[in-house]
Amino acid sequence: MASNINPTNINGNYPVAGQDNDSQGFRDNFTNIATNFTFAQNEISDLQNNVLLKNPLLGTTLNNDLDYATLYRPQLQAAAYTFKDIGNSSGVLNVSFLDGNLQKISTTGTNTLGLTNFPAAGTAGSVRLWVNVQNVAHTLTLPVSVNMGLGTLGSGTSYASNIITFGATANYLFEFTTVDGGQNFWILRLA
Repeated sequence: MASNINPTNINGNYPVAGQDNDSQGFRDNFTNIATNFTFAQNEISDLQNNVLLKNPLLGTTLNNDLDYATLYRPQLQAAAYTFKDIGNSSGVLNVSFLDGNLQKISTTGTNTLGLTNFPAAGTAGSVRLWVNVQNVAHTLTLPVSVNMGLGTLGSGTSYASNIITFGATANYLFEFTTVDGGQNFWILRLA
């Protein structure tokens, strides 16, 4: 974006000292200064509303929500992902994409998984779920939308009728991926 601020339309040599100066020169300079301040205000407001920030602006909280805007050809180095430890879990377990790409539960009973707030169709969204199984009686019921990749659950677990049964008290890591807004999910066991 090119700036509309034009410092050259302000006559820095006006008024001329020691002589009678035409009042039109004053009016022109004041009008041009006011116009440039308006341009500056609009451009600064636009930047405050649209740029990515490393730290919050004075008097605000940091919010870099890109609302799924495309970042084209970034080079990432040492990228970090949000981790959420949900804690002990039994019953209905809603895992929201908005809470981070790695989430952890420790089972205290049987869990029924819900996967929510994934990006719209045409955009891939993935969440890894770390399941710390405290008792082999604790199962994980998957939503019917998890319907691809079920053969990747590997040894140490069994799967039937949307229910994963665990063969040992241990840590398991699953990844859930959708490209159609959460209508269908791939599951992949990572560990």
